[in-house]
Amino acid sequence: MAKKVIYFDKLCGFSVTAVTENKRLIDCRFVVEDDGPAVGDIYRGKVVNVLEGMQAAFVDCGLGRNCYLSADDLAYGTEGGVSALHPGDEIMVQIAKLPGGKKGAKVTQKLSFVGKTLIYLPNTDFVGISHRIEDDELRESLIFAAKRAKKKNEGLVIRNSAPFCKYNQISGELVFLRTIYERTAEAYERAKAPERIFRDFTMPVRVMRDFTEYDVSKIVTGGEEQFREVEDLLKIMPGGKKIKLELFAGRRNMFDAAGIIDQIVAACSPRVELGNGAYLIMERTEALTSIDVNTGGFTGDDSLEYTVYQTNLAAAREIARQIKLRDAGGLFVVDFIDMEKPAHRKALCDELEKALKNDRAPYKVLPMSDFGLVEFTRKRTAAELSSFVLKPCPVCGMGEDFSDGFYALLVHAEALKALDRGAAAVSIKLRPEAAEAPAKNKELAESIRAKFPEAEVYLIPDNTKKSREIFSRGEKKHTPAENEIKII
Repeated sequence: MAKKVIYFDKLCGFSVTAVTENKRLIDCRFVVEDDGPAVGDIYRGKVVNVLEGMQAAFVDCGLGRNCYLSADDLAYGTEGGVSALHPGDEIMVQIAKLPGGKKGAKVTQKLSFVGKTLIYLPNTDFVGISHRIEDDELRESLIFAAKRAKKKNEGLVIRNSAPFCKYNQISGELVFLRTIYERTAEAYERAKAPERIFRDFTMPVRVMRDFTEYDVSKIVTGGEEQFREVEDLLKIMPGGKKIKLELFAGRRNMFDAAGIIDQIVAACSPRVELGNGAYLIMERTEALTSIDVNTGGFTGDDSLEYTVYQTNLAAAREIARQIKLRDAGGLFVVDFIDMEKPAHRKALCDELEKALKNDRAPYKVLPMSDFGLVEFTRKRTAAELSSFVLKPCPVCGMGEDFSDGFYALLVHAEALKALDRGAAAVSIKLRPEAAEAPAKNKELAESIRAKFPEAEVYLIPDNTKKSREIFSRGEKKHTPAENEIKII
């Protein structure tokens, strides 16, 4: 099995993560960097009011509006319901629902820490299992193992990915989640209410819990802050000591240097090259995503039937990779190239299902129809990649343009590339409406200045440029025109 490389960086106000396998992008995530509350955050809060008639209490967690704690969400073993609480009491609570409108956040004392195979419930004597694990013998075996592994008054919920992992991976994850809780409990003792004591798993943790030491060879971070964070995590994560950790030493944009930015752009394009002259066309509609397989310039060396069969197999594997990378969901209809042999038609559906099994999202594949169409579904697990990279075109309203955040990322990459080649100044041409957001992005300017303190970077609004088009030029010295915008 090929080993994967994980890249982490903070750029232009975003946390960016990319995972490659044999230098091909298989996972990419963008998260807006802010310090606001998130579901899963844990606080040392102070009880402000107790309403016995409502069987609820309100807790100050320092979020502006008081948080709502119902009697059903009190810690297990609490006697007397909310009457056991009094104004001024300090308690540990976890956000279960974010604030909205005029309502504050909903919190619970029943803490949970989610891993890849387990949900760890401290101070809750309970063992549960995902209903998606249907085999009775397997369910009994996993429950028995969980009861043996947990300590007294601990709770575990076995997730549907557990049957695909080895026992030492599951037990190692339990130790990791238990350690996270122990650190949180120590932070609670030091904290002064209201104060956040645990930030729901950051991007590195969320990504790393989907992978293990068995399939990750290296982690590369673009900055020292994330390097220290990942270094600390690897000390307690199962198998973490076997994973190599690097701090990116180059002065370019790390994702650009690794060829990842070009792959992100390609992942948001309807046309997907298969590498042998064949290609896919993926088109999204309100009802479904249609995928058309074309031989293109691929002719093969054997019979037409075998050439078509090989093209379809390559397409099935690439379709599975693309929808996981794009995090697309819903109904998919694939128009494979017609094949005559029933054995080839069945083998193709089996290959598609096999490729989809590598994805953590639930899916279902139907047999090929008489028309040569294959239907399958996939449940989306997060926002689609294109929701960050693209936005409706502000000029025509019909097409798509890069988003403000992705334009900032492109400007960052183009500027550092030119400066790394020896330029003292960089001028970047792009459409006027696309230049507005990068010009105001303070994190963008600070990131470039940190690597090249004496450099000058200019944005040149240019009406002749098309949507998604960006042109950069490195110069020894630049004399700005009237309409140019200086970033640094």
